[in-house]
Order: sequence, then C-alpha cells, then structure tokens
Amino acid sequence: MIHPLLNLYCRSLSLNKSWLELQYHDLNEKFIKMPHELENDMKQPRSPLNEKILDRVHGSMIGMTIGDALGAHVQFRPHQYLVEKPVTDFQAGGTWGLKKRQVL
Repeated sequence: MIHPLLNLYCRSLSLNKSWLELQYHDLNEKFIKMPHELENDMKQPRSPLNEKILDRVHGSMIGMTIGDALGAHVQFRPHQYLVEKPVTDFQAGGTWGLKKRQVL
C-alpha cells in the first residue's frame, strides 16, 4: 500500500495532468495498477506530440535505467567510498540484493 503522504504529494504534482495520477484497481485505493496494466487504458493524445520533447523523455528514461543498474551496488554509500572504488562496470549486490544488470 502507498503511504498516504506520498499519495497526497503525487496528487499535488499532477494538477490538470490526470495521466500523472496514481491509478488503482479498486475504489479503496489499495491496489495500484502496474505499468503493463495501464496499456489497455491508454488513449491517443489530444494534440500532436512534440518529437524533441518525446526524445528527451525517452533519453531520460534510458539514462535512469542505466544509472539504476550501474549504481545499485553503491546506493546509499558515502562519497568517499565512490572516490576509493569508482563504478566502472555492472555488479551484483547493493541494498536490494540485485543481480548484475538488474533494475527495480
């Protein structure tokens, strides 16, 4: 279940942007829809897409995924640890015990 404050924060960010709001399976808002479940509910945009903005969004998502996979084993480590042991390749481990190249 999502913490109520996080839910409130997410809703405050999504004013007039219903596509940013959390979407649930039930009226009690206990079970959030997973990304693959949202595909069936997708609608065509009302206006033409700006390809440059879409490319930036796409690049950001790829960058976040790579950063998550590369940095998982050093997440929450102090800066000095990174200075002494810089990230140079994918590794397993970290706070979440991820496999090499795995992302959450």
